[in-house]
Amino acid sequence: MITEAPGLPLYRRIQADLRDRIGSGDLPPGSQLETEQELMARYDVSRATVRQALAGLVADGLVEIRRGRGTYVRKAAMEHRLGGFYSYSREIERHGMRPGTRVRSLRIEEAGQRVAAVLEIEPGDPVVALSRVRLADDEAIVTETSYLPADRFAGLERLDFSARSLYDTLSGEVGVRPVRARESFEPVLMSRTEAAELGGSAGSPALRVERTTYDADGRVIEYCRSTLRADRYHYSVELGDV
Repeated sequence: MITEAPGLPLYRRIQADLRDRIGSGDLPPGSQLETEQELMARYDVSRATVRQALAGLVADGLVEIRRGRGTYVRKAAMEHRLGGFYSYSREIERHGMRPGTRVRSLRIEEAGQRVAAVLEIEPGDPVVALSRVRLADDEAIVTETSYLPADRFAGLERLDFSARSLYDTLSGEVGVRPVRARESFEPVLMSRTEAAELGGSAGSPALRVERTTYDADGRVIEYCRSTLRADRYHYSVELGDV
């Protein structure tokens, strides 16, 4: 039962109780709430009241409803402050989490118009295409595909990137050190494929990132397209005096 609070609607009182349970750690990040039926019994209210209470918590970003799976307490988003060259693995470690990678595919393919233009090669030229899902403590956060000129990075497609860093490999084994990158950002809605890979729902907010990476001589060595879960990864920029 919920605490009496004259004048406060039932759904508001349920929200307040669930907020308290989340704040106290009784419902930790990532945990599943009771089913609608169980919440109805717990608070002795109708299904409509439970749904109204949950809708408010969803709007506030405290919980998320996963279709066919239930309602879960949201985990806090990781914040990445823009301002310097970085790698995904190092950024995840900075947040005190364990980075991981699941390789979806690694092959030689022909460069399309967009990939060729960014890499400054001809359409149809061979590129190494490395497609990965990036993890933080075994949770999928980012899905990405990196393209590199195959004539410069021959043999890269034969390596195992499930336990190695692409940038560390380029610097240590290939002798080409990434030193700077340019990124662009675009808000998007996740496709069904992306949602399946990232554990979200199709149509949920995501961030599309395109990165162009350069070596010390200013030559383009990588073009990467990524999709990030907007609920788990945020970018921020610190602005100084002008």
